[in-house]
Amino acid sequence: MLTKEQAERGLKLLKEAGMKKINFAGGEPFLYPQFLGEMVRYCKEDLQIESVSIVTNGSKMRPSWFQTYGRYVDILAISVDSFNEEVNQRIGRGKGNHLPNVTKAKELCDTHGIKFKINTVVNKFNWQEDMNQPIAALNPARWKVFKVLLLEG
Repeated sequence: MLTKEQAERGLKLLKEAGMKKINFAGGEPFLYPQFLGEMVRYCKEDLQIESVSIVTNGSKMRPSWFQTYGRYVDILAISVDSFNEEVNQRIGRGKGNHLPNVTKAKELCDTHGIKFKINTVVNKFNWQEDMNQPIAALNPARWKVFKVLLLEG
């Protein structure tokens, strides 16, 4: 993992190259909450990045993190591939606790003035599921739907 100084140097170079938006994703950003917090703060406060977003599965989010760093986040996206916990487990999302994490993410966003976004990957386990009603109830700022791309080799 990069040091804080190395990460800040890389982010500064990206800003100098014209970066206006940044998205912290891949794995689970909240596995390193203090590092993530310092990076979103640096991007928003020091670099004046116009949009700072995070993609999470919601499992490691803590209200205390949002109290400290929430003001530096513009968008929080959470992955929701099903509103059925059994399907989530078949897909490999969570251990029966994913949907409460989605609700927690929405509440934290509402509390801290962060736009709430949902990402869904359509796959062989969920392609027939009608998600319109639960999505409407969560009222995300955006619902991004992806399709699985199968690769051979």
